[in-house]
Parts: sequence; structure tokens; C-alpha cells
Amino acid sequence: MKMTRFFLMTVLALSLGASSSLAQGLTPGYAPPMPLYAAEVTDSTANTAALEYRISLMEEAMKQKVDRPDTRRAWSTPRINGRLFIDSVNFADQNTESRLKDGNMQNATGFREFRLGAMGSGYEAFDYKVEVGFHQNAGRVVLFDNWIGVKNVPLLGYVRAGHYRVETGLNYTMGSTNITSMEYTTPANTFGLARKIGVSSEHLFARDRVRLFFGVFQNVDVDENRRVNGDNQGQIVNVRLTAAPWFAQEGKYLLHLGGHWENVSTTGARTESLNTSPATFGLGVHQPALWTGKFANDYSNRGGLEFMYQCGRYSVRSELFAGSFSAYGNQPGRHLYGTYVELGYFLTDDFRTYDLNTGLFSGVKMKRNFRPFKSGEWNLVDSFGAWQAFFQWGYTDMEDWRGSDQDFSTTSTANMRPVGGHQNDFVLGMNWFWNPQLRWVFEYVRSEQCVGDAYSHRSQDIFATSLRVHW
Repeated sequence: MKMTRFFLMTVLALSLGASSSLAQGLTPGYAPPMPLYAAEVTDSTANTAALEYRISLMEEAMKQKVDRPDTRRAWSTPRINGRLFIDSVNFADQNTESRLKDGNMQNATGFREFRLGAMGSGYEAFDYKVEVGFHQNAGRVVLFDNWIGVKNVPLLGYVRAGHYRVETGLNYTMGSTNITSMEYTTPANTFGLARKIGVSSEHLFARDRVRLFFGVFQNVDVDENRRVNGDNQGQIVNVRLTAAPWFAQEGKYLLHLGGHWENVSTTGARTESLNTSPATFGLGVHQPALWTGKFANDYSNRGGLEFMYQCGRYSVRSELFAGSFSAYGNQPGRHLYGTYVELGYFLTDDFRTYDLNTGLFSGVKMKRNFRPFKSGEWNLVDSFGAWQAFFQWGYTDMEDWRGSDQDFSTTSTANMRPVGGHQNDFVLGMNWFWNPQLRWVFEYVRSEQCVGDAYSHRSQDIFATSLRVHW
């Protein structure tokens, strides 16, 4: 403090001396203006007193500046986000066994999703997201991503708390705006644990090439009242580790490796069920293809491995899934398996971008958007956007639940017994990107199930399309 006062006195003294010297060189009769906070200086004692007074005023001003809150670091203006999906599904054919057991699967066209939300950040370290949507069947408002995060927490890195997706792999965690096809692959959807209330920690290592996610969630879905009720909630412990040893040009050249593990437990046994559907199921117009029935267990362990390679226009993605469910009472322990492979190729010179902060695809990098324009009397097109062809094969194994071959068309889900077996899905499709936030998806799907003790073979041929915009 003494050094600060000495420095200020020296600066002020030099300033006063310079002012006096300048005044002497001016016209006769010139008198310099009086200092702002000092009386007329008549001798050295008065000069010292004036300096002391001015220094005290400057110190008070500096103190007030430190104590005043910095409003520039408050919350930023929220960025509005949302999405609108319009789907159309046409069941072109079902074999005889599928018609007998599944009934006549109905075609459907409608609004698949409509969501609105906002994102923002503030106070240097915080960010948040709020998002609500309208449920396609119940016609009610549903909570989606609603969380707040804080960066650079000692030992914990980036911490997030709220309602968001459990990270159960690559395809399911990317969300419906960034996956290649209309739907999550069948095994990814079967193993997915949806959104839960929880808290998580995220770390980046090795120049952000390695990411570690650790989270703990409640093992109960939020109900219509936006809350989780009951003593028997249970927990989900979720770990996901990803690495990008080869990464260049925003992910145009990429090798992604990863794995995840989930321990799902309950406070006392609670029933759950798992199912599959044909690879186009978003409008919810038909019964499950395979179903475990409702079974009780104390805990389960699930996990998987991730692989993704991208070299310019070409991409290959694959995951392996496995799950082990504990025995309970007279019910034996059971296992569940799945895998998929996806091949993609951009007909145009474009590619999907990759986000190191999430370990996921994050969008599409396009050279030219779809741009129609008018020239005189003619409507012309300057650019047709980006085109991506893709193929998927998905396999889900529920053999441990193999049981009776039921008629889904006359049996309610509440009364159905387990219908186990295995399912193969083949998807051939095309993405037409009008711009990075608007695309039109076209798909042909062949879904085959081998179910029941009699190993009955069912199959469906489906044509589907979806117009998808997000902002």
C-alpha cells in the first residue's frame, strides 16, 4: 500500500511540474486552471496536502470499481433452438406369418417431432439448455434436454446436472438430428436408456483427443407431472470413454474408438421390459416385433464398443452391444446382444463434422446449399445441395426370452408373454441435404424376425421418408 501511494504521489507531482513548465512558456498573464480537488497551492505544505487528498480520492474510486459487479459477465442472450420432423411410412409388404401374428401393419403420415428450446451461457463458466416438445401419441408436453453446466471445476472438469440423455453408445447419443437414417439402429434403440435426471462429469485429455464421461442418474423416467415418484427409484452408473487418434479438418479425416458401460440397479427388484421394432417405428403405428415381457431383476450390466472411420466422402461406423440381467426369484439370469454396421458415401464433395467435446458427429460440412432462383420467366436451380447414400445392417439377439409365438394383433401388451428370438434389419437410403439444417431422407427397409419356439419367420418391406429441419 505504501508503494502504491508513493507511486501515485510521484505521478501527480510530475504532472503538476509539467503543467507549470508548460504554463511558463505561454503568453503573459496566463494562469493554469486549479486542480479539480485541490485548493490554490501556495507553499510546499499546501502542495503536499493537495496531493494526499487527490490520492485518497483515487484510492476510493479504485475500491468502488473493484466492488462493483461486472454486468458484462451476466447471461448471454438465449439462442432459440428447435426441430420439426414430418414422417411418412408405407408398409409395402408383409409375409403370411407377419400378417397372421402382427396383423395388418398400417401406413402412417404425420408430425413425428416438434420441439422448442433455448441455449445460453454466462458468468464465464456456466451454460444451460431448456427444451420441451409435444408427444406424438399422448398430445402432451414432454421434457427433453433441461440442464445446467459449469466449466473448469477442480478435479471434476465440466459438470452438468439436470435431465438429459444417458450416454449408451455412439448412435443413440447423437440424437435424431445427427444420425444418418430416420431411426436409431435397432440394437442402439433397444439398449438405449433414454433421458434421466442425473449429474455427470466430463474430462478432455491429450489435446482434447480423449474424452471421459462419468454420470449417475435416477433409474426412473420423469412422469406427466415433471417429477420422479416412488421409493424404488434405483440408479444408473454410466461411463463412456472415447478417443480420436486420427482427426483432421473438422473430422473429414477421422478414426473414432470408444466404449461405454452402464450398471443399472434398483432398490429392491422392479420389473422392466425391452423390445424391438422394424427399423422404421417413429410414428408408433404397430406392435413390437420382439418383446421380453415384464421381468424382475435386482440389477443389470450393459455395455458396448464403438468404431467410426471417415475419410472424406466415405464413412464406416459400427457398434457392439451386450447386456447381462441378474436372476431374481425363480427367474434365471438372461443376456441380450446386438450389433450394427453402417456404410456412408457422399455423392457430392461434402462430409460430416465431428465434435471432440462430445465424441459424436455434429453436423454436415457443405460446399454449396440447395439454391433455387428465378431468372426472367424461368425458375432455375443453381446448386442441388449435398447427397449421401447409406446402407445399414442391424442385428438384435433376444434368444434368452424365446417363448410362445403369440398373435400380436389380438393380444394386448399388458397380457403378452415374452416373445424372444432374433431380428435383422437392412436399410438402404439416401439423404438429400438442402442445407446443414434441412434434409430429406428416403429409405427402403427390410426387417426380418425369427421368433417363438416354432421359429416362425416374419418379414416386412417398408418404404419411408422424412423431412427434417432443426435450428
